[in-house]
Amino acid sequence: MKNRCQMPCPALRICIIGSLFLIVTFVVSSCCAQDKPSEKQPRIVPEYPIRFGDRTVEGTVRTDERYGRDGLFQGPRGWCYWNFLENPQPIQNSNLWPDMRSTYFLGRFAMPAGSSMTLRGEFPQVRFFQFALYKWERNTFVAIGESLKGNEIEPDSGSTNPFRVGADRLAKQRSFTIRILAEDPPKEASQREQNTLYVGREGKDIQAVIRIYLADEGRDGAGWGPASSPFGKRGLPTYEATLADGTKLTAEQVVQHFAKPFTGETEKPMTTDQWVQLVQAKDNDPSLDPQTVPAWNPPQWEKFWTIAYSVVGVFKSPEARAKIPYEGAMEGGGEGPYLVTYLSRKYGPVYVMQGKMPTFPDTYAGKNGKGAATMPDGQTQYWSLVSCESVPSGQVVDGLSDFQIPLDENRNYTIVVSRPEDRPKNATLENGVAWVKWSPRGEGLDDPRNRPDFGMLILRIMANDPDWQQRPDNILKPGTGEAVMGPYFPKGYYTTKDEFEANGARKR
Repeated sequence: MKNRCQMPCPALRICIIGSLFLIVTFVVSSCCAQDKPSEKQPRIVPEYPIRFGDRTVEGTVRTDERYGRDGLFQGPRGWCYWNFLENPQPIQNSNLWPDMRSTYFLGRFAMPAGSSMTLRGEFPQVRFFQFALYKWERNTFVAIGESLKGNEIEPDSGSTNPFRVGADRLAKQRSFTIRILAEDPPKEASQREQNTLYVGREGKDIQAVIRIYLADEGRDGAGWGPASSPFGKRGLPTYEATLADGTKLTAEQVVQHFAKPFTGETEKPMTTDQWVQLVQAKDNDPSLDPQTVPAWNPPQWEKFWTIAYSVVGVFKSPEARAKIPYEGAMEGGGEGPYLVTYLSRKYGPVYVMQGKMPTFPDTYAGKNGKGAATMPDGQTQYWSLVSCESVPSGQVVDGLSDFQIPLDENRNYTIVVSRPEDRPKNATLENGVAWVKWSPRGEGLDDPRNRPDFGMLILRIMANDPDWQQRPDNILKPGTGEAVMGPYFPKGYYTTKDEFEANGARKR
């Protein structure tokens, strides 16, 4: 069954009628849909010194220089490229709350019926790797269930797949081959060819996404080469194609005949005016304060379902929100599941987040400045937290990955979120507390209607072990997150700098 960004149903239209009429359009034309020129250069300048495990400017620049000129795969794209590069390209603006340590490459193309494309590459030295395909339908790119995670890819003969538990992550021979067929997928999974993805015979536009999360220590942002020394290999997969009549196409001919490059940034799912209209809508939940909407006190975490349910719906009353369908493909094709909470400094300038960290493969740092030598197992492949601005901005201002967060003997964590001037003196790693910056721009709108007290956090818990019963994938309906995840479900409260310095974190 295809997984796609769905059109709003009548109940949703009723829910957001009137003053929210324009908001309906962004649900249909989501962030994965169109491209437009970038309006301005990056506005968020990271502060130094950076933390252990954060991306460096040098590694970011080398990644861009090495892989940023390919004819089919465009990028690299992600937070660090938009914020660190002196003159980033519009496509490099990952403007819908990206992970802080991710690198993406996007390739758009169309394949005639019966043709095939062969990609040959090397597994990168990273925590998470995926190759996924999306198809142009309903004025957007939608997931079609055609993707391969790193551990699902069969390596070439004589090579090692470093993403499988117990594998040699630093193996020299680490090549793989993937085929893309312009054929309909087999009805039975057992009939699928190994390392093969299917895009159908319609010749529709396809978007390929290479997802890379958390390159090893000493590696560039893509994990293919060293971060601070020359690298002579290609990194990105090579590609060639064969037409239905047997004609062979070289890489240059693939670009000429298949590729559909784009130069604009990904369109944001909501404009400033639409967001302000949503904030000020008369049919919002009357129990919410217009100055702090959609934040609650105490703050509430929930699974992120769709923009319609988790962004528009969060402003509405429980009765109105219950009429909005929550199931469907997450816009942007992200690899979730995600959890989200909305905050406001008007309830308190310091937010304290607490929970239990699932086990994860700590791959970043091994011996001699390299990543871990062997792939460990874990309940989740990757856990990360980002501090965000509002939808029209789409920017992230800070974030942490699992290995950067101190844990107690029971794997419990405490994370403080505040502006730098509000950071408690005891919110330090030495005191067992992680700190994340709250955006000083609040909503991040270049508009006098900007609310500087707005805050938002997104938690990624990705590629989870199916044997982990409390994984967020098992949250199948709204309001059941805590019941499903137990101690792994985050909770939090507002406080002040003085109170936290005097009393520390509350016990859960």
